[in-house]
Amino acid sequence: MAGIKVASVEIENICNLTENVLETAAIAVSGNKGGPSQLVIYVVLENNVDAEEVDNAKEILKSKMQKSIKEKLNPLFRISDIVINESLPRTASNKVMRRVLRDEYVRRLQH
Repeated sequence: MAGIKVASVEIENICNLTENVLETAAIAVSGNKGGPSQLVIYVVLENNVDAEEVDNAKEILKSKMQKSIKEKLNPLFRISDIVINESLPRTASNKVMRRVLRDEYVRRLQH
């Protein structure tokens, strides 16, 4: 994300406007060998959407979110990956646990 400071919530609010998306969580994952952070969006789909169907169209979903971010927030942000989940991990006070998502994503990359 190249040193530009934007709250995760701002990115999420824009991505949440995408058709068939219930909620999102934006996380920054450290780049390889000290490179720039990568933007990863965790997506929870609306109940009536078949996750398998959308998984096949993951690039379309990514493209729609990328276009929204470019137009409404910052054209320099690039979504590196989208992960579709059934739900997002939350604290007792209902805050999204982005650290858990980040750790999960890094583990997935290592395997």
